[in-house]
Amino acid sequence: MDRIEPEDILAMSTDNVASFIREQASARNLSPLMRKLNKDLMGGDPSASELAARALRHLGFVDRP
Repeated sequence: MDRIEPEDILAMSTDNVASFIREQASARNLSPLMRKLNKDLMGGDPSASELAARALRHLGFVDRP
């Protein structure tokens, strides 16, 4: 698996998000990706946290309560 970065997610068209999520889930890559985004979101680096939050929103996930 090529490592998917938040920038890759943000560059993705919103029309492709659903198929991307399906493909990642089928390939069993969605959970590791979500773990990475959540780790970045909760980490101490403000810029990585903001990028992860934007990527999660782009994928349609709620990033903060």
